[in-house]
Amino acid sequence: MHRHRGIAAAPVRSASESWQVIARLLEDTLARSEHISATDVADAVTLAGQAGRMLIAAGHLESLPLVLVAADLYLEITTISGDAAFGLDENLNAVPGCAMADDWTLYLPSDGPLAATVRGIAAGSAHLSADSPVAPSSSRSIVEADALVDEDALRGWASDT
Repeated sequence: MHRHRGIAAAPVRSASESWQVIARLLEDTLARSEHISATDVADAVTLAGQAGRMLIAAGHLESLPLVLVAADLYLEITTISGDAAFGLDENLNAVPGCAMADDWTLYLPSDGPLAATVRGIAAGSAHLSADSPVAPSSSRSIVEADALVDEDALRGWASDT
């Protein structure tokens, strides 16, 4: 399930305030899974905030998203700055899709002048990564789709009609 959230940054919010909004969104979203420790999430999100605030302040999150991958959820989070931030209709509600997740990863963009810093921060948690996330598939593969069809039941239904 591919989702996106845009978060207003400067001049609406400072980099720190913007990160607080993102952190709350991540925590609320991951809290939907009973298999994920709230303490692990809080610790990783706090650590990620060291990079997050720099990425927001430098404008990197406007073009390169943070990406949360948990079970079927692929959530991209970007920031919007300047005049566009004033008119942004933010959706800050928890994002559905990770209720069954037992693991998760937050991918931090590591291109540009902050790459070494971001990679160093990401190395501090098993739930953070400075690698590029694997893009979600837009549709199920034929093999997966076939697994959803009970061919014997379909044949039986077809012979009854």
